[in-house]
Amino acid sequence: MGATTTTIAGTMDLKLTWGELARACGGQLVRGSAEDPVSSLGIDSRKLGPDQAFWAVKGARTDGHDFLDSAKNAAGWVIQRGRVRIASAPPHLIEVPDTLKALQALAAFHRKRFDIPVAAVAGSNGKTSTKEMLRSIAAQSGAVCATQGNFNNQFGLPLSVLELLPSHRYGVFEMGESHAGDIDELTRIAQPTVGVLTNVGAAHLEFFGSLEGVFKCLIELVSASPETTRVAVNLDDAWLAGLEGSLGTRAITYGTHERASVRLLPSPNDRVELLVNRHKVSAKLGVAGKVHQRNACAAAAGAVGLGLGPDSIVKGIESFSPAPMRFEPKKHSSGAWLLVDAYNANPGSMRAGIDSFCDAYAGSRLVLVLGDMKELGPDSPSFHRELGEFIGGLGVAAVFLAGKDMAEAAAAVRKGSSTAVHHAEDPSQWLAKLRALLAPGTAVYFKASRAMQFEGIIGAL
Repeated sequence: MGATTTTIAGTMDLKLTWGELARACGGQLVRGSAEDPVSSLGIDSRKLGPDQAFWAVKGARTDGHDFLDSAKNAAGWVIQRGRVRIASAPPHLIEVPDTLKALQALAAFHRKRFDIPVAAVAGSNGKTSTKEMLRSIAAQSGAVCATQGNFNNQFGLPLSVLELLPSHRYGVFEMGESHAGDIDELTRIAQPTVGVLTNVGAAHLEFFGSLEGVFKCLIELVSASPETTRVAVNLDDAWLAGLEGSLGTRAITYGTHERASVRLLPSPNDRVELLVNRHKVSAKLGVAGKVHQRNACAAAAGAVGLGLGPDSIVKGIESFSPAPMRFEPKKHSSGAWLLVDAYNANPGSMRAGIDSFCDAYAGSRLVLVLGDMKELGPDSPSFHRELGEFIGGLGVAAVFLAGKDMAEAAAAVRKGSSTAVHHAEDPSQWLAKLRALLAPGTAVYFKASRAMQFEGIIGAL
């Protein structure tokens, strides 16, 4: 198995001098020798080594400039111009107009130093699991630099790219989106040789306004990539399927459609069977379910774009295990199975996850534990109501719903079925009733937006 990134700045080796660092990020070295070496950087003042640069990034909740006092032991700082008196700085100081833009510029510079295949994965649902499967496939052939966890935004992606080392043979990076322009910005940093688009769904509609807005953001991956970049296109997604014609030979089509060059075939829940450029591929899944079959198909298409063959695809899929809180199975002391898929949620991922859960545990007593889906904008009540109508037709044993928005789903389930429904804004109000259901032969599915902090429920159980 190849190496992957494990800790930010843990394996970083920039091989730069302070003067080169200043030029690469568009800044000015105003203190210290330009010839002194700098190998890594950090954005957390509590975790800095004496040979590291502290990058004072301003985020939505915190500003690194407020923590310079605790970063005095660093080899130097990269700060916004005019924010700090030079006399109070460490041995090296670089000033830039914008520290986030400077970090992204450095990452783009660093990426250009490596002539290796790089995949970028984007989409409304399934991108983290697809990225992890693709990382696992690529690792069968060499060392891989991959996004750590959910480091997929304007801060996390450049930090992930900066972990590239000469020993890496592949890069696999995840790109998240919440506003127009996000994917364009991230693509120009990662400069992928292959892009993987998973699907277009109702995610972050509070900011995008419509599915069309989501689609326009995701296809920024195509417009911002080099002209030689290949793109894996999901033919099962009505929004993405239309890209095939404009991409021409750059397209790697995938999905259940008979025209797909990576075709998902009907297969048992615990396996995935594919036709990869007419070669049949069959692999055992570590986690059963349709959602993982679809993610495996997307990952296989990305692997084709990386130049990897069927053997690597099979071995990589079979060695894949889900990331924490992403369709993660846990055996409870009662004998029940808890399937934790509560890192995030939107209408598409909710339905896909519930479908896969019901298929994978079809012989069990099924219980759903669901929380609010956030950032859906003014249509949030209708999305939650439609979810409740969908759940009402499943025939599950019980449903536990948490959050203000889930009141709409609770009413819809009660109206359309006899399923036992428990709803409260605070899940502690029904936790005892949920615990009483845990027993051998019971399977419980947990899904909610990250803001609901469902790990608290799991911990309490």
